[in-house]
Amino acid sequence: MDFNKNSEKLNSENAVSKRTESPESKKEIVIGKKTLVFIVGLPGSGKSTFAINHFPAETIVSTDRIRQEISNNPANQLVSGKAFEIAKTLVEERLRRGEIAVVDAQNLSEDTRAQFYQAAEAHGARVEAIFLDVSAEESVERDHARKKNVGESYIKRRGSAHKTAEASLRRSKHVHAVHAIKSNEFDTVSVALPEDDAEALEADKELYKEAGVAEAMITAAETGFLRKEIPEELETIPLKAGSVLFLENEEGAGTKTFSKENFLPHQIIDAKNIARRIKTNITDRAVTDMMKNILRQRLWLNLTTVVSYPPNFPYTAELESAVKNNAEKRKLEIPVSFIRIVPDAQTQELPKELAESEKTGVAPLMTTINKNDAARFRVEVIRDAPQDSPLFIMGDIQGCYKAMRELSGEVRKENITKKKSGESEPKRTIVFVGDMADRGPYDAEAVIYITSLVRANRAILVKGNHDENLLRGLRGKEVNSEETRSTLQELKRRLKPASLQKIIEVLEKAPVVAQWKGVVVAHASLPRIPRPEEKFAESENDDEDEKGNKAHGERHQIIHGARSGRFVGGRAEVWKLHNTVAHDPDVLIVGGHTHEEEPITDLIAGTTILDANAEIKGKLWGMYYPELEFASAEEPSVLKKYEILTGKELPRGQELLAFIEYARQQGFIEIKHGTGEYEGLILTTYSGITEACNAWEKYPVLREFRGLIIDTKGNIVARPFEKTHKAGDEIPLDKLEIPPEKVFEKANGSLGIVYFWKEKWRVATKFSFESEEYTKPVYEMLGRMDTSALDQAKTHLFEIILPNDSHIVDYGGKQDLVFLNSIIPETGEPADWDEVGKTARKLGTRTARDVTADFPNKTIADIYRMLQQEGSAANLEGVMAQYSDTEGKKVLVKVKTREYDDKKFVRDRLDWKDILESFDPKTMEVPPENLEKLLSYNFDNAFARATLEARIQWIKEQYREIARQTLEFLSSPKGEADRIFQEKISRGIDPKRALEESLRSAAANLKELLKDYSGEAFKNEMGALMGFLRGIMSDKEKPEARLIGHAFAKIQKMIEQEKKKKGKNSFWIVPQ
Repeated sequence: MDFNKNSEKLNSENAVSKRTESPESKKEIVIGKKTLVFIVGLPGSGKSTFAINHFPAETIVSTDRIRQEISNNPANQLVSGKAFEIAKTLVEERLRRGEIAVVDAQNLSEDTRAQFYQAAEAHGARVEAIFLDVSAEESVERDHARKKNVGESYIKRRGSAHKTAEASLRRSKHVHAVHAIKSNEFDTVSVALPEDDAEALEADKELYKEAGVAEAMITAAETGFLRKEIPEELETIPLKAGSVLFLENEEGAGTKTFSKENFLPHQIIDAKNIARRIKTNITDRAVTDMMKNILRQRLWLNLTTVVSYPPNFPYTAELESAVKNNAEKRKLEIPVSFIRIVPDAQTQELPKELAESEKTGVAPLMTTINKNDAARFRVEVIRDAPQDSPLFIMGDIQGCYKAMRELSGEVRKENITKKKSGESEPKRTIVFVGDMADRGPYDAEAVIYITSLVRANRAILVKGNHDENLLRGLRGKEVNSEETRSTLQELKRRLKPASLQKIIEVLEKAPVVAQWKGVVVAHASLPRIPRPEEKFAESENDDEDEKGNKAHGERHQIIHGARSGRFVGGRAEVWKLHNTVAHDPDVLIVGGHTHEEEPITDLIAGTTILDANAEIKGKLWGMYYPELEFASAEEPSVLKKYEILTGKELPRGQELLAFIEYARQQGFIEIKHGTGEYEGLILTTYSGITEACNAWEKYPVLREFRGLIIDTKGNIVARPFEKTHKAGDEIPLDKLEIPPEKVFEKANGSLGIVYFWKEKWRVATKFSFESEEYTKPVYEMLGRMDTSALDQAKTHLFEIILPNDSHIVDYGGKQDLVFLNSIIPETGEPADWDEVGKTARKLGTRTARDVTADFPNKTIADIYRMLQQEGSAANLEGVMAQYSDTEGKKVLVKVKTREYDDKKFVRDRLDWKDILESFDPKTMEVPPENLEKLLSYNFDNAFARATLEARIQWIKEQYREIARQTLEFLSSPKGEADRIFQEKISRGIDPKRALEESLRSAAANLKELLKDYSGEAFKNEMGALMGFLRGIMSDKEKPEARLIGHAFAKIQKMIEQEKKKKGKNSFWIVPQ
C-alpha cells in the first residue's frame, strides 16, 4: 500500500462516511478507524486545543491529564514515567478494539514515540502524525497567554528538538503519514473522522459550550490550589486527607452536583469514564485494571481519592482490597469511607461522631444519600496538621542579611502593634524556605540572625540544600561547596564553639517539611505530603547506610530538588517546584531553590516559588499567608553589582574586585590567582555555566571575561577583546542586512594573550598564566620576532596554531602565531586594521587574512547565507565581520561556515561513549530512536548522519574482529577445559564441580598465553576472557554479553588512544 507522507488528503483503509469540516476548509486530514495519531508540537503550540477541536474527548490520550489523575498536578515530572505507562495501556486498549487513539504530548523524538509504535504494530494499526509547525517564539507568546504556563526557557530549550521533529517523523519507518500545519492554518484545517467518532465530537462540542471549559477538560487545567467555603445551611461530610471515598452512584443531576461541588475531576477515578476512554463495557477487566493502576499511584502519593462506580459494579471488593493491601504493605492506616447516592432510599442521618470529627480524627463513613438531597452535602477534607495561623514565608536568603532584617522587622512591627491593640489574632511567624547563606554579601550574619530568631520561637527554618551542607561542615564532615566552606570559615572565625553548637542544634531540628492546614513549606520539591505515621520528611539521619533507601531518596529530593537528567555547564539541572509536587487541591505548596526572575505562583500546580535570585538581583521576596500577598526588600550592595552585571562597562579598582568576587560566587566566572612570579595577578574567564546558558546575552558585561587579567588593586593588566556575537544565532540576520566595513579570516586555534608586566613580556591563555602546552611555544615564537613592535601599554592578542594541538581547520602541521589585534586595557578599544597590519609586519608574523574583497556588495547576512551553503568554504572556520553600531562603536560578529559547524558538532556532540551505549546488544545494531537521540538537533544533517553511520560501521567491524581474535585465542584453553570437563563427568563428578576444576586448568593455560601482560592490564584481560569462557561452557550464563563488554572495553581504549594522539580539539571521524 502506498502511504504518501506529504499528501494534503489521504484516504485510509477504513472509509470515512461523515466529515467534520467548515465550508471554507482548505486542508483536510482523513483519519480512519484503528489509527494511532500523534499530535506533535512544543508546549504552548496549541496541541491540546487542536486535539479537542478535531477529535472526541474519549479518543485523546493526554499525558498531562494522566499526570494530573495520578498526582493532581499535570506538570509533575516525577510521575511522567508512570503517566506514559498508563498512556500506552490506554492506546493499546483502544487500538485492540479497532478505535482511534490520539496521543496528546510533545511527541518530539523517536524514543518517546517508540512505546506507542510498539502498541500500533502489535495491533496492526496505522500511524499518522499531525505536526504543529509553530516556532518556539510563537509558542512562548501563546504560553504567556494561557493559565498552564510552562516557561520561556523550557520551550526555547525544546526548540531544537522541534526543528528536527518533522524530518524525524518523515524518516520514521513506523509513521505512514505526516500532516504539517502552520499556526495560520489552524482555522482552515478539518479532520474527517468515521461516523461514530464524528458524532461523538459534535456531542462533546455541545457539552463544551454548556460547560465553557473545553480546553480544561482535556488539558486538566483545573486549579491545583482551590479553597471552598462551605455555606452554613449545607451539611458537612468530613473526610480525612489521604483517605479513599468509595462512591456508588447512578447518573443524574444530584449525583453530578455532589461530585462537581466537592471534588475536581482528576480526584475521581470513575468507572464509566474509564470505560468510555477505552471504548468498552464497564464490566471489562481492562476498566478495573486501569482504575487499580491509577488508584495505586494516588495511594502512594497520599492523595484524597474518590472511586466512583454504578450500582452492581462487580469489582468494588477488588478495589477495596487494593487499598487494604497498600496500607498493610506500608504499615499505616488509609481511611476508607462509603457513600451510596441512590434515587429511591431515605437519606441516612450522619453519625453523631462526625460532628466531633476534628477531635476524634475523622471516623470513616458509611452512609446512603438520596440523589435529590445530594446537593446539600459538602465534603470537607480534614488534614492532620496544625491550624492555619498568620505567616510570613521568606524566600532563599543566600546571605542577603540587610533585606532579611528589613522584612523580619516589618513582621515584628506588626506583632508589636497587635499586642498593643489587644488583638486576639496570633502573632505572625516567619518561615524561611531554606538556604540561609552562601553566595551572598553577609552569609555569616544571616546564619547568626536566623538562628537567634528560631531559638526565640519567632521563626521556623525549613531545611534547604545549603543548610544541610552547612550542617555537614559544622559536624566536621567534608563539604564540596566552595561557598559553604567560605561560610563555615567565617562562622568559625567569629564564633566560639558554644555558639556554633547552637547553630548545629537549630539545623538538626530544622524540619524538611513544615505543615499547616492550608499551606506546606518545602525547600525544593514535595513528591508527596507524608501521612502522620510516615517520618521520612523529618528524618535527620545523614549516615551513609541510610543512603539509597526510598525514605532518604525522597528526603534528598525535598531538600536538594529532583534532577531532570540534564546537565547545564557541568551542573545537574533540577526540576522546579511546580514540576515536583503532589498534593490535595486545598493546600498551597511554597518553596524556593530554583532561582526565578520573580516570585511565581502556579495555581494549576498549586505552588509558589519565592527564590527570586536575591543573591544576584539584590531583591529578597516573601509572602504573607493567608493573605497571599508578596513583599520585598532590597540588598543595596547586591543591587549595585547587579547593575554592573546587566550593563556593558567594567568598573575599576576595588569596585571591580568586589564585582569579580560576586560574579564568581554566582558561578558566572572562574578565577585563578597567580603564584610565583605571577603572584599579585588574577585571571578571570567566563564559566561553563555562562557559556552553556548563553548568559552574556542577559548579562552583557560577562563578555569581557575571556582571559581578563587584573592586579590586587583592581587595575586591568591585560584585556582581550570581548566575546564576539554569532551571526544568525545571537544576532538575528534581519539586523545584519548591512555591509561590513572589514571581513577577515577567523583563525582556528587557541587564544594567546600577550601583555607587559614587571618589565617583561608575558603570555597567558583564557585559562592559565602559563602552560607547557601553549605558552611555552608562544614564548619560543616571540623570541624569534621583533617584540619592539608591540606597545607595552597594550594587550596583544594572537591565535596560537600548533601541530600538537590540531583543531577542526587543518593547517598541515604548521606552527604559527597569527596576530589578531592590540587592545587598550583601560577602555577595551582595539586598534584599527591598518595599525594591526603594520604591527604584524614589523613583528615578523602574519595577521588573519583580509577577505573583504571576496564579498563585494554583500551584507553580513548575505555572507552568512553564503558560508552556510554546503561546500562553500572548505577548511575555514569562518570570518569576522566588522561594522559600526548606532553609537559608532566598532563591533565584530562571528560568521561560521557550514563545514565548520558540522565538524564541530561531530567533535563536541557525537560522543563515542554515547554511540557505544546506544547499541542493542542482542542485534549489535543501533535502533532508529537511538540514532535520533545521538544526532539531536542535527537529525537531518547529512554530514553528521554520514559520520555517525561511519562510526557505527567502524565499531561493528572492530567488534567482529575482536570476537574472531578472542575465539581464536581461547581455542587452546577451551579445548583443554572441555577435555578435563568431560573426563570429570565420565568419573561421576558433579557438573558444577567439574566446571570449576576445568576452568582452573584453563586459567593456568591462559596465564601462560597472557605472559606479555602485566598489572591492571593482565587482571582485566584475564577476568574478561575467563568470564567469557565460563559463559561458553555454562548453560546458565550468556557468553555474548561477556564478549560484547570485553570488545567494547577494547574499542573504547582504541578511541582514547586516538584522542590522545590527535589532541582534544582535533576533528577526526574514526581511528586510523
